[in-house]
Amino acid sequence: MHRRAVDEADEHVAGDLRDIGSLRAAATGVDAVVHLAGLTHARDPRAYREVNVAGTEALLDACRREGVGRFVLVSTRAVSPEGGAYSRSKLGAEEAVRASGLPFVVVRLPEIYGAGGAEGVDGIVARVGKGRAVPVVGAGSDEVCPVLLDDVLPAVALCLDPSAAPAGRTYTLAGPCLSTRAFAEACARAHGARSRVVGLPVAIVRALSQLARVVPLPLYPDQLDRLRAGKPPASPEAASELGFRPRAVENGLAALIAQRAPLACPPS
Repeated sequence: MHRRAVDEADEHVAGDLRDIGSLRAAATGVDAVVHLAGLTHARDPRAYREVNVAGTEALLDACRREGVGRFVLVSTRAVSPEGGAYSRSKLGAEEAVRASGLPFVVVRLPEIYGAGGAEGVDGIVARVGKGRAVPVVGAGSDEVCPVLLDDVLPAVALCLDPSAAPAGRTYTLAGPCLSTRAFAEACARAHGARSRVVGLPVAIVRALSQLARVVPLPLYPDQLDRLRAGKPPASPEAASELGFRPRAVENGLAALIAQRAPLACPPS
């Protein structure tokens, strides 16, 4: 399921994790499912469970009924009981997959940049690209392990191959780890920008996170907990089995900037 049609796809089927009929239609005649759909930000914690847990259970039921032979759950490295409602919902989704009886693989992704988003590390890239200041929590010492999107996609695709990724495996992916401040500074160097990194006091961020439950602020109640929760270590077998070898941050940013650079027009 995707918010918009996927370019170059052979077939499109509209679906919704809360619409069981649409999930049955999407699973009909399908050999394998890669489940990437999910709710990443919500002000009401119940919404995470409704979509990420109950929706995954509904999709698993549709896959069982339609005889799907392999189920790949794209999860997150931010799976932790202490990571807030989103993190707990992703743990719940993983538990549902493991109890489903289907041949499965779980692949946990780290912070991804290069998808063109406006949040997380992708948001830092976007702000620096526009020459804007980058806010970080406290001194910006919280750890991230970002990976360029192009380095993740081949590994996810290999999870469909039983000869590469045995059923029952859980892979945790991570790039070279660094602080959020160091990542923002690396973005500024890559862009040749002078974007300032602005530290926001933790107490203020915590208070605003609570207020965000009822006020549409540009952050969500569980974001700080998600950032600071302990995360599982990277899986060493991801390199040998999935060919996952993430680029250094500097190289990934350079590749991303090169991709987005406008093509030079030939002289007339």
